[in-house]
Amino acid sequence: MRSPRLRRQQPAAAAPSAPEVFRDGDLVEVLPEEPGYRGAHFAAAVTRFHPKPRGYTVVYDAFVDSDGSSLPLPEVAPACQVRPRPPETPLRGPPAEHAAVDAFRGDAWWLGVALGGDRADGRVAVYFPETRKVMEFDAANVRPHLEWVAGEWLSPENMEISKTMTYTKGTQVEVAKLEGNSVVAWFSAAVEKAIWKNNFVVDYNCTKSEDGSALPKEIVDLKHIRPCPPHASAVSFCINDEVEGFQGNGWWLGVITEVHPGFRYTFKLAHLGNEVQLDQKALRLRYDWTHGQWQQVSQNVLTTKIAEGSKVEVSSNDEGFHGSWFQGTALKSFDNKILVEYDTLKADDETTPLKEAIEVQQVRPCPPDIPVTSGFNFLDEVDAHWNDGWWAGVISKVISDQRYMVYFKSSQEEMEFGHEQLRPHCDWVGGRWMQASLGLEA
Repeated sequence: MRSPRLRRQQPAAAAPSAPEVFRDGDLVEVLPEEPGYRGAHFAAAVTRFHPKPRGYTVVYDAFVDSDGSSLPLPEVAPACQVRPRPPETPLRGPPAEHAAVDAFRGDAWWLGVALGGDRADGRVAVYFPETRKVMEFDAANVRPHLEWVAGEWLSPENMEISKTMTYTKGTQVEVAKLEGNSVVAWFSAAVEKAIWKNNFVVDYNCTKSEDGSALPKEIVDLKHIRPCPPHASAVSFCINDEVEGFQGNGWWLGVITEVHPGFRYTFKLAHLGNEVQLDQKALRLRYDWTHGQWQQVSQNVLTTKIAEGSKVEVSSNDEGFHGSWFQGTALKSFDNKILVEYDTLKADDETTPLKEAIEVQQVRPCPPDIPVTSGFNFLDEVDAHWNDGWWAGVISKVISDQRYMVYFKSSQEEMEFGHEQLRPHCDWVGGRWMQASLGLEA
């Protein structure tokens, strides 16, 4: 919308009904979609109909043109943003909790959610999910919200919430914490219920934020919610990696500024600039939820050249060997292949170490030695040393602190292993080691 000069006045009375095409002089409401105006209903009058593209020239009741003429502000609005003015339906007692209401402020009716409660002073508390703010209004400045559907007014209570809502009850999500208009952290929550206009009631999985303030249930707009990100975290990070660090029950956006021994890193919060040293378990690579897909924020691209004489692991695409890695030594590189001498696999004479030329994409460095001092847990992803190689599986049963049952998805088999025969499972992705996220443990 154009920047107007305000002319303070209450909106005119509503038109009793409206034709399919508004005529000159019809009283309407305009629902703009521009940022900052979403959820607003501005009173206006139609001055002209435009068939192609379908729309109307309107003049606003409360706005005057900025040219100094003091004439009502004219503007062309798409037909989809114009509706009749709803009938006057004053509140009959306090609105129900989470009822959709319109509250009058700033010369417009703004869609919000009533917080409920019968107050002695008669004022109504309204929450605006778009801005995540609560405001109080006199009852005279609050009206039940109505939707104009196929030529008739409907109350949201009589309309079924869309079955295509993005999240359903019980869905685990992450909710953005904002500073101004910027996301600074994400907090884990569960959807308690969907309410009107892409709004959800969420119940935080923690009780307090970093500053000690309570995190109760909250009504949140869809744009401030995302699914839980991929459960993967880098085993090793680099300086300037954009990451999220787990502190105060939330994942805070920041960057790695220093690397320390023992998988520890200096983490700098993006919004405050504070630095803190965190363990690898409390860090994860940053992903953004964009257009319904996860996109990893650009990181340092690591290119690792396998040096001659270095220890490596080799995967196999042969039937019965999916998910296995065999250790060896890289002898030389040629034609996008690496000649590898295996540590345990033997040639046909069963005495000489087997040598093979392997495609580069099937060779990786040996993973880091990650100590597991407190034992493995149920459903931990591990590699089990068996049949001369390391085989990817998952802990299916903890027998004792030193014995485990491991399930192998590739073969649908289950076997027993000792603690010393297992290691945390890691994947070599983009030149760095990735491990199943420990964020849920944190």
